[in-house]
Amino acid sequence: MSAIARPPTPSWQRCHDIARSRGLAPALAALHAALPIGASVFGSGGAAVLPDGPVECADARVVRTAALPGGPVLLVRTGRPGGDVDPVLAVGSVWLRLGLSEALLDACLRHLGERRSGDTTLLRQQMVQDAIAVAVTGQLEIRAELVAHDPERPPAAVLCHLHTRLTEVDRGLLRLLGASGFLVAGPGEVADVSELVAGAYTPAEVTV
Repeated sequence: MSAIARPPTPSWQRCHDIARSRGLAPALAALHAALPIGASVFGSGGAAVLPDGPVECADARVVRTAALPGGPVLLVRTGRPGGDVDPVLAVGSVWLRLGLSEALLDACLRHLGERRSGDTTLLRQQMVQDAIAVAVTGQLEIRAELVAHDPERPPAAVLCHLHTRLTEVDRGLLRLLGASGFLVAGPGEVADVSELVAGAYTPAEVTV
């Protein structure tokens, strides 16, 4: 039996909703608050993505700061390899990334609905609608996979697959935004840091 007392399963939907509506930093704060007392915020590779603030690890170093909507986040590394990723982080990070992906879809719909091509908007073009449909289908598949498995401990291979699918969906959506998707602190940087979350918190049995 683990020496760390585990609380009831946290609300993954809450982490998802915060990520979609408020951004990555507050969603990370909610996810880390759900961790058992004494659990590490670092993944098995010794990396963590954290809201801006003091880092409670003596040998940790901040290797990147990203000023994202919702507040700055830090990519932090420690010289010591971590142990197994806590299930709260392993599962919650997928729900969190799904919320960010859906926020990216919202941004795409707004952008494409405002841009005109001839006498119509880009959103009404068939190729654009096909790409949006692919993204929405991918997000629905990811949610369906999440709810089909044990909510606390889905298989590591499933979590790895879902992180990969989220990355594919996000990259497809970014192509729809064109150059506007790659501005500093814009959707492209959010998607990039989202991939770092996947790299940090995918279970040790399988790496992204």
